[in-house]
Amino acid sequence: MRIILLFIFGLFLGPWQALCVEENAPAEMDEAAFGIFLSQLKNPFAVQIPAGKTDNQAAHAVARPSLPVPAAVKTQTPPPKPFVAPKLKVSGVLWAGPKPQAIIDDRVVGIGDVVQDAKVAAIRKGEVEFNTHGNNFIVKVQE
Repeated sequence: MRIILLFIFGLFLGPWQALCVEENAPAEMDEAAFGIFLSQLKNPFAVQIPAGKTDNQAAHAVARPSLPVPAAVKTQTPPPKPFVAPKLKVSGVLWAGPKPQAIIDDRVVGIGDVVQDAKVAAIRKGEVEFNTHGNNFIVKVQE
């Protein structure tokens, strides 16, 4: 409580005057004495390390949860399923011109259209590139 009052008092009178009010602090201090005096004060924002523990042990002690971890959190998520491209039949492409088109599953589609949850990304000579769920795949024109 006395430290808090000294701090508030120091805001108004300045740091040197507030330190001089403390009975342990001399009225006149040089730099070395002031450094020693400051080293005796606790930093309220620093993590308090228990006595007898090294910094490494204290860091691990702080990092451990104090409550038991629920079973749902302990279980690991399953690995992602491998990508399987949908079965698409490309019958033909019209790749030359301003608006390329392709015949996919007996439908005429352009770039940006969606067929069986796969978006048409590009139409090139002899093939069509699709994108589904962030994966690109190419289907060649069937003869």
